[in-house]
Amino acid sequence: MTPPADRAGAALRHPDEADHPAIAAVIEEWFGGQRIRHLAGRSWFRHTGSTSWLAEEDTGRPIGILLGYRSQDHPDEAVLHLVAVDPNRRRQGIGRALVDAFVREASERGVETIVALAWPGEPPAPSFFRALGFRADDGPGSKNIHGTPAFADHEAPGDDRIVFRRSLEA
Repeated sequence: MTPPADRAGAALRHPDEADHPAIAAVIEEWFGGQRIRHLAGRSWFRHTGSTSWLAEEDTGRPIGILLGYRSQDHPDEAVLHLVAVDPNRRRQGIGRALVDAFVREASERGVETIVALAWPGEPPAPSFFRALGFRADDGPGSKNIHGTPAFADHEAPGDDRIVFRRSLEA
């Protein structure tokens, strides 16, 4: 199958372990200097490459990454662990193309729900996920954090998250 291309002309393909150094070199810059390199460690590329996506220019320079996987314990769910796009290439459809590719393959594998997490104090991420049809979980245990339903201490003490869900059922 020919790798899909997004509307910005970037080629999409599944990453592998050899792609890790290039992403590790830019991921914190893509997140405005936040220390998040550990969220895109080598193991993610080694163990989830077949369910993740990389966007790159025709020169091979990476301009976007989606690390995701199908849950082993909840096989009807797939998880978007990390979605990042080069700030100079945002608002060109690259993030959407990455998510669309992930959703398409997850759906083909029988996944019914996509789950994504975002930090409540980071406005671009909630806007991005909402634009792609995700809904913030406002169920039991959620509370309003920075104007959106979120879960306090979701990942660790002081590490709040918005839990987004998108149903793939028709």
